[in-house]
Amino acid sequence: MKAQLLPEANISASEKQNLRTKLDTFYQQVTDYTAFGTMSNQILSWEKVETEIKQSPNLNIRKIRILEVGAGRSGFAEYLRVKGLRDNIYYCAQDVTTQNSVWLHSQADEVFWGDISSITNRNYFDIIFSTYVFEHVTDPAEHLEKIFSLLMPGGCMLIFCPRYDIPGYLCPSSRHINWLNRLSFIYHWFTSRLDTLTRNQPAFLIQTDLAAFYRPFFIDSDAVHWVSLFDLKAWANSKNAHFKQLILGNPVFGSKDWIVKRFLTCAVRIIKPKENL
Repeated sequence: MKAQLLPEANISASEKQNLRTKLDTFYQQVTDYTAFGTMSNQILSWEKVETEIKQSPNLNIRKIRILEVGAGRSGFAEYLRVKGLRDNIYYCAQDVTTQNSVWLHSQADEVFWGDISSITNRNYFDIIFSTYVFEHVTDPAEHLEKIFSLLMPGGCMLIFCPRYDIPGYLCPSSRHINWLNRLSFIYHWFTSRLDTLTRNQPAFLIQTDLAAFYRPFFIDSDAVHWVSLFDLKAWANSKNAHFKQLILGNPVFGSKDWIVKRFLTCAVRIIKPKENL
């Protein structure tokens, strides 16, 4: 498939499925994918999840039900143990590949394999979160709808991933294309972002061919979704959901770390209305 950058709505279901199949094959065959080899350490993201746990009105009533999407070799359960919260949590993990099967079964109370659409626990989870997963989703609108349905009223989703809203900051998965095509990407990026801002309608830009398919793996060479904070905010508004941008850690204002966390990182909390409209 030719490399294009298109709003999700402009890509057919069969094209998205073909892209998903190529990615799944890549994940099954790749040998140097860091998420499969070492335990993840996303403490700055987990701190935000911890805050939601401690603020949950159900904390002293029952176990808080949490789902981690695209868990990989997650260290979240160990983080909960260190914080003295593991016994308060019913921790579920989901992933599309079984490469970390033994690990996840040793860490989670329940594990779901395959696409998130296969999970049927509607209105069940207090918190659903993902760390550096959303950029790898080929159907972000459907993905968000499914997560929303799994949340109990008043529950929240937390998404942590790269953000591609800054002009000229191109997703690493486009490094294999020539500069002429990159200019085309910049044009489509600009018009889509402008459309989202003026019409308050999410675009969810999808790249149809990825650098990961052609060269040795590097970070985010497999990113298919150019995540936008504005897309997520527009989507949340359409659901009458409360949206909040989060800042990871405590970066010094004006520093490089502050710029990365403020403008190049997507960290958001979306709360499902207690009376879902």
